[in-house]
Amino acid sequence: MHEIFGEDGHLRGLYSNFEFRQEQLEMSEFILETLTSGENGLVEAGTGVGKTLAYLVPALVYSLENNKILAISTETKTLQKQLIDKDVPLVQLIINRYLERDFSYSLCLGSQNYPCRKRYELLLSNGRFPKEEINAVQEVKGRFSDSEIFTRFDIDLSNILWNEISRETEVCNPYNCPFSSMCVFQRAKRKWSKTNLLIMNHYLFFSNIALGKCYLPNIDIVIFDEAQSIEEIASDQLGFKVSYNQIVDTVNRLYRENRKNSILLRISDESKRKKAIKSMRVIISELSSFFENLRELFNTSNTVRIREGLPFGDTLAKALREFMLLITGIEDDLEDDSSRMEFDIIRGRLFVFQQNLESLLYQLNSNFVYWIERRGDEMLGDIHIKGEPVSVAEIIYDEVNSFYDSSLFVSATLANRDDFSFIADRLGIYEYRSLLLSSPFDYKRQVVLYLGEETAPPNDPSFIDQASIISAEIINHLEGNCLILFTSYRMLGEVRERLTELVDFPIYAQGDFPATEAIVQYIEDDGSILMGTHSFWQGIDLPGDLLRGVILMRLPFNVPDRPMIQARIEKIEEQGLNSFYNYQVPNAIIRFKQGFGRLIRSRNDKGLIAVLDSRILTKSYGNLFLSSLPECNIVQTMKDLKSSLQGIGVVINGIAK
Repeated sequence: MHEIFGEDGHLRGLYSNFEFRQEQLEMSEFILETLTSGENGLVEAGTGVGKTLAYLVPALVYSLENNKILAISTETKTLQKQLIDKDVPLVQLIINRYLERDFSYSLCLGSQNYPCRKRYELLLSNGRFPKEEINAVQEVKGRFSDSEIFTRFDIDLSNILWNEISRETEVCNPYNCPFSSMCVFQRAKRKWSKTNLLIMNHYLFFSNIALGKCYLPNIDIVIFDEAQSIEEIASDQLGFKVSYNQIVDTVNRLYRENRKNSILLRISDESKRKKAIKSMRVIISELSSFFENLRELFNTSNTVRIREGLPFGDTLAKALREFMLLITGIEDDLEDDSSRMEFDIIRGRLFVFQQNLESLLYQLNSNFVYWIERRGDEMLGDIHIKGEPVSVAEIIYDEVNSFYDSSLFVSATLANRDDFSFIADRLGIYEYRSLLLSSPFDYKRQVVLYLGEETAPPNDPSFIDQASIISAEIINHLEGNCLILFTSYRMLGEVRERLTELVDFPIYAQGDFPATEAIVQYIEDDGSILMGTHSFWQGIDLPGDLLRGVILMRLPFNVPDRPMIQARIEKIEEQGLNSFYNYQVPNAIIRFKQGFGRLIRSRNDKGLIAVLDSRILTKSYGNLFLSSLPECNIVQTMKDLKSSLQGIGVVINGIAK
């Protein structure tokens, strides 16, 4: 590792602007030592360490020397693509040139991201696509002809058209498919099975666990990048969710009154057709009644936890079971391949709904929390039923930490006051080595940290007005290029409304735009303002003058009345622990550090971070948040803010600010 990452190492030969980083060298050595000893590891590597290369190079060196399969799991598809396009080719160059070795790598995605040739041919034969999409349809044909692996992200198709040709897990049977030899998905899976390095995201990784590890090939070592998000993603992927609109759409595709192309009407045997339609009519009636009864459970909240099952729903569950028995083998009575394929897809979805409904009704999993929620405040808005494991620690321990040769968890934000015990407990990492690396950046020289002494507490009615006025003063002083982070859409909307009257800079707010579009618009419009909630606290990279100020509206505590948070708090308190200091505070600190990390992305970045939540100064736990940050210039008045910015040399349009 020293030969690669050292002051005169191989990296210097690849970068004209190479900067030696002691932290990067230390991390690479730690990764190699942990893998060699067959242990699990936790690494916090502050922004600027160069953690991606620091884990990729030693992990690949070890894997190649020991014939191990390495998986890298990161948070999003965007980060997967960044690894594939930027980092892995550089590592390949290093290993090729200096170690005279080679390795193969594959991008792993969920099956719905791959096209199905059989569904595509059925689409063509039926002509079920708009004329304006004919060019896109022909492009797909060309892709198939090239015999290459391609995915949803390699081709420009509407979501509607893609859904007509994407792979459907429920009906894919390569043993009787006429296109199995040329199947894009099967080619991808064959490539995965021969690959040294698999690159996936956390959603796919834990979906694979939910499927009994039958989707991905065998893995020996796994490294989780952006590991701070694993608990939430694992809970989501190991649970279930289904909406009223989704299940109604599924049922309508099987049968709908006065709809001539309903699948059940295509059953050739009249007796079976009539029985199936009669049974489906019962389901439709019971489904409507069930969701109307759910709707009555809502009051002022958009979520309702279901603690002891429901006094209704038995008849719907019974009707679903009877229908599933009735239609066993009925695909043989359907008229054509297209009908049989569509029927298999819908039957699979209906079966999953039946299983999830019974889990909710009868509280079948003691480690699950169950709830219902509606979108927005609409009286007739879509209703979702949900179930997720309260704790994923034992699942991750059994399926990951005690299963693979080594598991490594890496992030810029894992520790609480230099201690990894919180995240280790949450993720079932009971025995591990750890490494804590500070950022090489000089935050004292690069950052002014403003603490909102002048604002009322967030629960005070005057907070929104005061916070908006201070935000506007900061934005006007910095002439835009500011990111404002919120913990709720409601507060975002209220502050946005006030800011439109207080500043003249363009505002791109999550909610007004999809998240990715808001970021793109912000980048293209110099001097603008970006506003977002949960996903904006992490993963956004706006280096240099793209970001001059970050405003944290509130300390990012989870909303305590969310069913999942309630259940976790109850579980902790059942153990005789203080849930606030053992769960809510450390969880909020990790997210707080993520938000703080949006500002400084290089040694040359400078700017302001403002925390408008006065609890950071007035509450005893506030010091826990402050002590988690690197040393900065701390100010508590607008006058000191402006002079300190000038002191660190923040310059806008040639003028020192």
